[in-house]
Amino acid sequence: MTANDLYYTSPALNWLDGLPLGNGRLGAMVLAAQDQVRLQVNDSTAWSGSPASEHRCGAVSPEVAAAALARARAAIAEDRPVDAERDLEALQGRYSQAYLPFADVCIETPKPGRLVERGLSLRSATHSSLQEAGGTSIRQETFISAPDQVLVHRLRSGSPTEVILRLQTPLRQTHCASESGELSLQLHLPADAAPGHEPDEPPLTWELPGITPVAGAAVLALTHDGQRGAASSDGGNAAVVLTGVTELVFVLATSTTFTAPGHPPHGSAGDCAAEASTRARAALDRGFDVLRKDHAEAHRFLFDRVHLVLEPGPDAQTIPASLPTDQRILAAAQQPGGAPAADPGLVSLLFDYGRYLLISSSRPGTLPATLQGIWNDELQPPWSSNYTLNINTEMNYWGAEAANLAECHEPLLDLVEALAEQGRATARNLYGTRGWAAHHNSDAWAFTSPTSGHASWSQWAMAGVWLVCHLDERRRFGSAAPDELRRFWAMAVGAAEFACDWLLDDGGTTLQTRPSTSPENCYLSEQGRAAVTTSTGMDRALLSWLFDTVIALADEVGEVDHPIVRESAAARERIAPPAISSGTVLEWGPSHPETEPDHRHVSHLVFAYPGSTPLSGDLGKAIGTALDRRGDDSTGWSLIWKLCLRARLREPERVADLLRLIFRPVATTTVDHSGGLYPNLFAAHPPFQVDGNLGFIAAVTEMLLQSHTGEIRVLPTLPAELATGSVSGLVARPGIAVDIRWEQGAAVELSMTPRNAAAVRAHTVCIGGWTSSVELRSGYRTRLVAAGAEFHISYTDAPAGAFVA
Repeated sequence: MTANDLYYTSPALNWLDGLPLGNGRLGAMVLAAQDQVRLQVNDSTAWSGSPASEHRCGAVSPEVAAAALARARAAIAEDRPVDAERDLEALQGRYSQAYLPFADVCIETPKPGRLVERGLSLRSATHSSLQEAGGTSIRQETFISAPDQVLVHRLRSGSPTEVILRLQTPLRQTHCASESGELSLQLHLPADAAPGHEPDEPPLTWELPGITPVAGAAVLALTHDGQRGAASSDGGNAAVVLTGVTELVFVLATSTTFTAPGHPPHGSAGDCAAEASTRARAALDRGFDVLRKDHAEAHRFLFDRVHLVLEPGPDAQTIPASLPTDQRILAAAQQPGGAPAADPGLVSLLFDYGRYLLISSSRPGTLPATLQGIWNDELQPPWSSNYTLNINTEMNYWGAEAANLAECHEPLLDLVEALAEQGRATARNLYGTRGWAAHHNSDAWAFTSPTSGHASWSQWAMAGVWLVCHLDERRRFGSAAPDELRRFWAMAVGAAEFACDWLLDDGGTTLQTRPSTSPENCYLSEQGRAAVTTSTGMDRALLSWLFDTVIALADEVGEVDHPIVRESAAARERIAPPAISSGTVLEWGPSHPETEPDHRHVSHLVFAYPGSTPLSGDLGKAIGTALDRRGDDSTGWSLIWKLCLRARLREPERVADLLRLIFRPVATTTVDHSGGLYPNLFAAHPPFQVDGNLGFIAAVTEMLLQSHTGEIRVLPTLPAELATGSVSGLVARPGIAVDIRWEQGAAVELSMTPRNAAAVRAHTVCIGGWTSSVELRSGYRTRLVAAGAEFHISYTDAPAGAFVA
């Protein structure tokens, strides 16, 4: 076992005991128990419905929408927000579609046995298990290869044993076969899958007029040294019994008729089966060792870019890293200072796990990570395991650029491009505007309508605005190629056109949004609990950020004379800044009392993080007060957002408080909304949501390195619990590779290497109380070494492959 391993001696009896594998498209949760290993398989393109699902019950007509919007705006202006919410229901669609499980592979060894150990190597992206049965040892390994686009499994037994191999599906199967050397299923996905919060809708509807749902196939090709026994292929279960086996290798390939985000499926289940069979057999012919070598190299190309080491302090309790992971978390959490103080290595493990999960759930050419990454075993998953655009989808990618995983960010760009295309009709028909709009929920079909339900989540039209602001980080970190910037410019223009038309001029000095919400939160009005109002803090922050983005991006792509640049500049001047009253940042207006002061969302602070507004003086204090009013404890992803904000405020003690909450062990049966970690280190909402894990990447990088205001700040928010350590491979804006080593809370060595032409210049560097202008040179690594209160600067040749002008 190494520092990059998750390790257990107890069997995986529940899904949240299992350990995840993935290559961006194909995922599996591996559940190793006493006498079987279950591989619960997902394909990221396995979604219910089709692009036609959004309006299958009819689209809202522009005339109906315009009348409803006018009534709602008048009601808000007259302080009748609850009436306005009823008016706005006329704009709502139904719900987005669901991400679904695909297949299961069960490897059964029927002799009575016990699980000795199971584990996941983060660095090799391989699951392994050891079982003992009938006096023999059985070792099994599983990985999912990105180069070969298949799942690979090997079983080795110390003596000949019987193995029952099953391929099955929770979906409808249209063909099931168990042939020599191959098991196969052809699948049919539902035409509609309703979320659990729509109890009046059937959970699954398999056929609907006008909907052509996804079809697919799973094919398992195998080789072994035993004898083939009984085989069956009925009831959606393709199975074979093998006897006298000492080695079994199989390869699983999946294929679906999904084509691209927002586009209809194409093809048949038979086509998918042929494609999957060809891919599985080609991979099997290459041999296990070659497959494993190529897989590991491709994974390490991404994973090995960053290396974080955190050393225990002199007062830390001795928690052996060799303990099983679930026991290690429990032991550390029970210490007086909490897990980070007792075992800081857990912080680096969870950071590495987040990077591993991002690599596993989001690769170029795939769909972006959902609420659950690519891991889901439910036909009616929580919140449809979809894309929740009012925070969770963005949080999934907050750490991608700084943690040197820019490629993993690309799938989100593809989805946003589809949203921009589909959202033009939404903006035009619902709001009578130019450009494009999207709301709080989406799916693989680029759903952009307001969903049914309360206005607090449904009537938020700022998703396109936030997504454009978010994706601009790729430009700011220097990872966007020129052709990507041109694609992105078109999305940004459309978002800004919508924003300019959405803003209202009431004749005052500022422009307004109406209706306006602060996602999923409410205030107390004279009519009771209400969500809609005029110009929430989040709306103003996102619009200011968007207009700044458009102006900066126009300069980069040579579009400074584009009409939207002038419109954006004029509108930007009339957007009110964050409002402060009674020492706190206002979420709504001063006359709106809170109904839930400790609400999990902190949307009105978006300008502070992930935005880049300087936080000095009264504004910084007001943000801290706003966070104090919210309280620390909350759902997993909310803890992460607060952690990032406290890091931006440079409050290491408050960061330590939040870290302790994040590292609480959570039972798989827990339902209360308080964050922590499940046995497999998945972040609890509850239920599981991957944004807590992926957001943790951003939180750690923000503690160690900040570059959002144009200067490079080293160790700005280092908690005392993490006083000694090192990190290599982080990235600072506008594209600088950064390595840091620190002792007793102070940096002792820093190196910086430019990754592009924009980074080759002098930069302001702040390390503790030391600030200086440091020149970065093309082809050189700049090294700073502490010498008392100063730093000595020297230059060495950059590593092979580094940028050279």
